[in-house]
Amino acid sequence: MKKVAPFFVALGAISYGIPASLFKLAGRAGVANGPLLFWSFLGSAIILTLVQLGHGRRLRQQPVTRRQILAVLLAGTASGFTNTFYINALKFIPVAAAAVMLMQSVWLSVLLGALIQHRRPTRLQVISIGLVLAGTILAAGLLPMTQSLSLWGLCLGFLAAVAYACTLQFTASLGNQLTPLSKTWLLCVGAFLMIVISWGPQLVTVPMTLAAVKWGLLTACFSMILPLACYSLFMPKLALGVGPVLSSLELPASIITAFILLNEKVDFQQIFGVIIIIVAVMLSNLAGGRATTKS
Repeated sequence: MKKVAPFFVALGAISYGIPASLFKLAGRAGVANGPLLFWSFLGSAIILTLVQLGHGRRLRQQPVTRRQILAVLLAGTASGFTNTFYINALKFIPVAAAAVMLMQSVWLSVLLGALIQHRRPTRLQVISIGLVLAGTILAAGLLPMTQSLSLWGLCLGFLAAVAYACTLQFTASLGNQLTPLSKTWLLCVGAFLMIVISWGPQLVTVPMTLAAVKWGLLTACFSMILPLACYSLFMPKLALGVGPVLSSLELPASIITAFILLNEKVDFQQIFGVIIIIVAVMLSNLAGGRATTKS
């Protein structure tokens, strides 16, 4: 399991890069953000509930307390907060700037993990984080910066990064007594409840359309089901700092998906930034492998 864990965590991160383009396509189809997120998270919750009932063990049959179940449910709200803050940030700042702010989750997650586990990251992991941040700026096309940015938009983007960092750490540290399916299901239900509360006013005023259902269910697979399943099952198998760096693959995935689906231009600077991020991921895996060998 430990040998394939980096691959599946990377797969989960890549899947997180796809919904951004799908959200844009949904917006072009006239779908509002509230109904889109509602059907995306509701679709994820329904699908995982059906799978849980059909194949998973019941929660009462697993060695877990009610307090631990509640903790995982609350942890799931981090995914809902990530989407909420990120979508609102896009109202004030460009996508590239929002992506850079979201990638702050790399060092935030490593810092949070170090505080939780009382372990310092290795020098190679710190170098990897620095490369990720440098590559993110290039890959997002932020140099040179020719326009002023909204401070409120940057704050919302940073809050999205904080929520995403919490998602990475919570999926690795909470509810490991549960089966991966049960844990993913609880995380998804918690996220759905947060979306209902956060977007309730818009859900009441904006009519639900067939297009919202279609785009919501499509994004559900990439924004919730696949990444949460990969993170819940394989993130606990990784060494400290490896998972957050692997999560940075979301940005290259976003750029490639936007190029394919939206015909957005990709220049040499962005390609170079993507290469830097991939090198950082390789260094992080090398550091994680050394840490595993020593232990």
